[in-house]
Amino acid sequence: MNLPVSVEGIEVFYDGRCGMCCSFHEWIARQPRAFQIGFVPYQSPDAERVFPGLGTLDPAREMVVRTSDGGIFRGAEAWVWCLYSCANHQAAARRLGGPAMLPVAIRACRVLAANRHALSKVFFRKKDRQVREVLHRMEEAVCADGFCVTK
Repeated sequence: MNLPVSVEGIEVFYDGRCGMCCSFHEWIARQPRAFQIGFVPYQSPDAERVFPGLGTLDPAREMVVRTSDGGIFRGAEAWVWCLYSCANHQAAARRLGGPAMLPVAIRACRVLAANRHALSKVFFRKKDRQVREVLHRMEEAVCADGFCVTK
């Protein structure tokens, strides 16, 4: 993934009904800016006007970023672009978008995207007490030698 040295800005089209997506948007908005960033929920009436054809990119499935020079990025690459917009996190974004880490970021994004509504219900829309109760009801993993095998 090629992140340019300079960019005018990006537009982020995200799920405005997803607690995790909204929390990420709020966190990014609080960071010092490296360049302009705009957020538009894909459900907004303005989304299709601002970005004709957005619906063909299936923004309900993955976040979409459009750069000021017309580049389109989805999923993990879109998340990397958001991180890159933060002045204090550009080095991390370059590393995450590099050839060694981008496949890991893609896998992580797919897992998060597939489970974002469930994760939002647990972590982003409930009080700490409720989160603790849900986590205590989950089955504990039994791992030999302290290492767990994941499927």
